[in-house]
Amino acid sequence: MISVLTTDDRELIHQLLEDVGILESQFATQIPKPSAARAIFAPILRRWITEGLFYKAQKLILPNRVRFSITSDVRAIELCNSGSYEHWMGLIVFSNIGIAISQMTSEYLARVDKDRSQLRNTNAHAELQEAKAFFHQKMFFWKEKFYTREDVIKMQANSLGGVHLDFDKPSVEKHIVEIKNYFGFEVKDKHYQSLIGQDIEHGREDSLRRERIYDATELIAIDTARIFATGIRSSQAGFVALLEA
Repeated sequence: MISVLTTDDRELIHQLLEDVGILESQFATQIPKPSAARAIFAPILRRWITEGLFYKAQKLILPNRVRFSITSDVRAIELCNSGSYEHWMGLIVFSNIGIAISQMTSEYLARVDKDRSQLRNTNAHAELQEAKAFFHQKMFFWKEKFYTREDVIKMQANSLGGVHLDFDKPSVEKHIVEIKNYFGFEVKDKHYQSLIGQDIEHGREDSLRRERIYDATELIAIDTARIFATGIRSSQAGFVALLEA
């Protein structure tokens, strides 16, 4: 751990803790709105995840490392790699419920028709991981390719934030936008409802429903913001000790 901070290092830590406070404030009293995912979470996460500022901050507290609690599903990824899934979105936590989607190919369903227990065979579990595993965690499988949390944040920065990053926009972003327009989620008064395809667009045309409808990329941004803020808070003592030294 560095014993003496430069002015830039000190400002970086202050920015990190302030940004975490902004993220946390969106979860304090209610479910974050879809607009928060686009206007607040994406710009903040872009700075720390895609522009590398997190790694600069973590170097200051080494050998201690920030760890993030993520849920991975080894079995689902295996099924994607084997061609058994048409598409898939990894498990995220939204308002204390888990959300995941998948569509199995007809060929796979035919193979397991006699043993439906294979459909419920999952390796999903939560564990603490370092930042690289968190940022690069596979969250979407679409058209035979995986897309990570970082891919989603980059897409939102390019399309919604007006900041073009060093990113394969034509091939990668196009497919994430397809996912965005394919799967949605609506918060009702007493329950939740999945939305598919044009149902998302039609629902958002209704001003009374608009702020309660989330697309898949907004769900990922909200989940990523929650995990990022929690992870930084768990290591806050190390950062604060530097500021007070």
